Amino acid sequence: MKFKYYIIPLLVSLMYSCGEGPDYTNVIPKNSAMVVAFDLDDMSEKGGLSGPDANEELLSKLEETVKSGLTGSEKLVSKIFDDTSESGLELEEKVYLFAGEQASVGGIVAKVNSRRKLEKVIDELCSQQICGPVQEADGCKWTVVGQWLLAYSKSAVVLAADNKGLEPENLVSQASMWLRQKEGEGFSASTDFKQIQQKDGDIVAWTTLEVLPREAVYPLTMGVSAELQLKDVKAISTINFEKGKTAVDVETIVDDKIMSEIMEKKSKVTAPVKGTYLDLFPSKTDLWVTANLKGEEFFSFICENPTVRRIFQSSLIPVDFKSIFNAIDGDVAMSMDRNGQDFIVFADINSDGFLKSFESLKTMAAMTGGQVVLKNYGDNGYSFRTHDGSLVGLRKGPVSLWIGVKDNKLYLTNKESLIDRKVLGLSLRNREWGTRVTGQKFFMSSNLSSLNKLLDLNHLNGTMASALAFFGGLDYLTVESSDGKNIHIEILMKDKEKNPLTMIFN
Repeated sequence: MKFKYYIIPLLVSLMYSCGEGPDYTNVIPKNSAMVVAFDLDDMSEKGGLSGPDANEELLSKLEETVKSGLTGSEKLVSKIFDDTSESGLELEEKVYLFAGEQASVGGIVAKVNSRRKLEKVIDELCSQQICGPVQEADGCKWTVVGQWLLAYSKSAVVLAADNKGLEPENLVSQASMWLRQKEGEGFSASTDFKQIQQKDGDIVAWTTLEVLPREAVYPLTMGVSAELQLKDVKAISTINFEKGKTAVDVETIVDDKIMSEIMEKKSKVTAPVKGTYLDLFPSKTDLWVTANLKGEEFFSFICENPTVRRIFQSSLIPVDFKSIFNAIDGDVAMSMDRNGQDFIVFADINSDGFLKSFESLKTMAAMTGGQVVLKNYGDNGYSFRTHDGSLVGLRKGPVSLWIGVKDNKLYLTNKESLIDRKVLGLSLRNREWGTRVTGQKFFMSSNLSSLNKLLDLNHLNGTMASALAFFGGLDYLTVESSDGKNIHIEILMKDKEKNPLTMIFN
C-alpha cells in the first residue's frame, strides 16, 4: 500500500501530541458514551493521498514536513510513506475514537499488524524526545506522548488521555485492562457497535447524551423525570465527503421511555411545512429557519418543562404569551443577518385578538417616564422602545421591537424596514434547496460564505491560514428533517468540483 494514504494525520499527532491476536475492536471500552469509526482508506483517496488521482506534490510536501520534525529519521519516514505497513499499523482497517461519560477519558484505537515495526517507530520518536522510553506493565507496553498515554499489545494500540488533568501514567492500568479485553467483553460486543458497522460512511459516529458535560445536559433535561436514562438517548451520524459537499445523516435511537414520550408529543404539535415564506425572503438571506406549528398545543408542550414555564411566568414584560401562541397555526419562519443582530419572524395565524392585550400595556409604559415607550404602529401593530432592555428582562442597551399583524400574518422584528421589504430579484424559493423545503418538519439554511470575511484570512499565513482557508471555502449549510426525528445536513463548498477532504489536506 502506498503512503498516498492516511498515515500522515496519525504520525503528525504522535509527533506533537500495545502479528495476529484478538480482534483490535475488543479494546474499545464497554462503557463508552461515544464511539466514532473513521474509514481512513476511503478518506485518503478522496483527499488526494492515494488512488489513481493521488496528488504527488501534496504528498511530497507532507513527507518533508514530517521529516523536518524527525531529524535523523528520514529513511524511516520515507519507508513509511512508501508503505504504510512499515508503521506497524493496519490502517486499511477502521480507526476508532472513543470517549467515556462526560468525555472524561477519551482515546483512539487502531489495529497493529507488526509490533516490531511499531516499536521501531516509537524508538525513533523517543530518540527525538517526542515520547518517553517504553515501559511494560500489566501485560502491555506503554509510553507517554505529551499529555497522551500510548499503550499497545501485539494486536492493538490505544492513545488515551484524561481531560480533567489526570497524568497519562495514571491511565496505564485502565489501558492495560482495555487491551486485555476478550471477545464479548468490550463495546464491540454490543448491538450499538453492530449498528456502527452496518453504516456506510467515511465517518460513523455513535453518541449518547452521557458524553455531554452535565452543565450542557442540565438545561435540556431540567424538569424532566429523574428516571430519564441519558445512555438510552442515542444517535448515529453518518458523514460522507462528496464532490463539492459534506453530507451528514443523523438517526436518533431513543430506548428511554420518558424521552420517547417527549418526542412523540413534539411530533404531534408540529406539521409538514407548506413553504409559505420562501417568497418573502431574498435568496441571499444569511440565516433562515422554518417550521409548521400548532401554536396552542406547542405552547402547552414547551410549558411542560418547568424552566420554560418559569421564563414566561416571570417575564418582566406583562404580555399574554399564551394568546400569541394560541393564534399561531401554520408555517413560521425567521431570518437573521450574519451578525446575529437584525431579525424578523413571520407566522401564519388564525386570529389577531391577542393584539388587544397590548392596549393595556400602553398605560403602564406611559408611567415609566419615557424609559419605555409603546405606541400604535400602522393599522394593526405596535412599536416598543427602551433605552435599556434590562429594565424589561431583555439584553442591556437600547432595544426597539415591532409586533403586529399584516395580511393575516404575525410579524415580530427589531428592524422596521424588514416588515414591508419586497423581494425584487430571486427569492429563497430559487435557491438550489428551495424545492426541498415543502413537506419538511424543519428546515434551516445558513450562508457560510461570510466566514471568509469574519476570519480575515488575508492577514494570516502558515499552518493557521491553511486550516482556516478550508472554512473560507464554505458556501452554505442546510439542515432538514422530514419527520422531526432524523436529520439530514449538507455543507456545500464554493468549489463544487472538489472534495472537501482535498481542501483540508491542502
